[in-house]
Amino acid sequence: MVDLIHERHELLYTSSSIAALPIEILSLVFHEVQRTRRATGKPMIPHVEITLSHVCSHWRAVMLSLPSMWCVFQHSYVSWYGPVRPTGERLTAYLERSGEHPFDLWIDFKTEESLYNRRLLPLLTIALPHLHRFRVLHLLSDATHPLKEFVEQLASASAPLLETCAICPDYSHTSLTSLIANKADIFRSGVPSLKYLRMDETSMFGFLPPLDSVVHLRIETRRTVPSWIPNTAFDAILSLPNLETLSLSIELFELQAFPFRGSVPKEPIRANKLKHFRSAYVLITIYTLSHVVAPSLESITMNGVDLAGLDDRPSIPNHVAFPSLRIVAFTRAKGWSLGARHGPNLQKLMAGTQNVEELLFWGKTGIEENTEKTHCMLLGTDSAPSPWKKIKKATLNIPFSSPTEISLYHQFIAAKPNLEVLRVPPRCLELPTFLQGVPPHIDLRAIDESEPPLPLCWVPGPDWLDTEEDPFLFYCRVFE
Repeated sequence: MVDLIHERHELLYTSSSIAALPIEILSLVFHEVQRTRRATGKPMIPHVEITLSHVCSHWRAVMLSLPSMWCVFQHSYVSWYGPVRPTGERLTAYLERSGEHPFDLWIDFKTEESLYNRRLLPLLTIALPHLHRFRVLHLLSDATHPLKEFVEQLASASAPLLETCAICPDYSHTSLTSLIANKADIFRSGVPSLKYLRMDETSMFGFLPPLDSVVHLRIETRRTVPSWIPNTAFDAILSLPNLETLSLSIELFELQAFPFRGSVPKEPIRANKLKHFRSAYVLITIYTLSHVVAPSLESITMNGVDLAGLDDRPSIPNHVAFPSLRIVAFTRAKGWSLGARHGPNLQKLMAGTQNVEELLFWGKTGIEENTEKTHCMLLGTDSAPSPWKKIKKATLNIPFSSPTEISLYHQFIAAKPNLEVLRVPPRCLELPTFLQGVPPHIDLRAIDESEPPLPLCWVPGPDWLDTEEDPFLFYCRVFE
């Protein structure tokens, strides 16, 4: 029966018009089908390259002759994914069929199921001999899948082609005494091409690669409650020679905001190449604005720069100078956060960044009064005009269910004479009361997926197969 089915498939193929396509054209079609299949960045079962290689003998021969069709391996644990043994066999086949082509390994093994314990290590053992040609090594794990044994094998390894690395173990640790921000624990023989590095709250304890070549650095909370790290480690990160992007969604570092916590830098921290900074915690933002010199900084994403609810609120200097800053984004504050977007620190920031041309404002601050006060500060008054007069583009995502709320949009438009583009929640465009207050020269757009919600974010796609959502996107939901 199996032979008859195979014979039928062969006959169907040879009688189709696609059978006459030259191999070069067929190869282009295969690559385009594969890229389209990966459009969401999520694992698609069955994998398209496997499906294509099982259509007929000719297609299989073509597929096996194309190393580039087998150079990306993605695995994400889900209950219906199947046993690990076929996954190991699939990884072995991909490594063989990709030849010496640069290889991308994306693995997400976090799970709550104890029966899956220690099944990640065999996959990594299969991959280890091919480390010299890895371009991507992206590992998301948890306490159920300890990475200690694998990391020990990486200690003296080199990865000359590695550009993207994420080793996120998310495990509980007990000792903080061995942390040295500029001391490598893995890849001590070198990762000269490393540009992107993602870490979680536990990666800094025994999982650090050399950082000198890193351009984009993300440190993010996942599930394990972090321990405090002295801010001297944060200072060393900010001073990395090639760092252009720094994203922190975790309150990880001991800062000097409270008595006996952290130390004050004796001199300014120079971040000469830093272009994009994201912070989900107000104290981190205040510390950075207070002690960092970043002449190339182009964008800041934050949930606030003032603290509410504290008698002794930390303050940024009166003269904050970021001459290259062009984009400021406010994300929605976390529900329990003390962050508030209005206050003296915001006034100082605005006064020192008068070249800002784009503003993104996502949602409430948690208190309606704070939202209105923030808007008044962004708008300016006769007695205290807003320094941000050069704004050309804005994304405003605030409620619009009452005349008072809609008036905030209109006041913003009236206060920004250079405004050219305004993005608003889609339903705003259905309200005559809103549309009547928008001058015809404004390019009015609905907030949608055609443009990124933040000046810097990572969105899944055919070239980015991270299965965990960028945590900053959670605080950029469009009002309905």
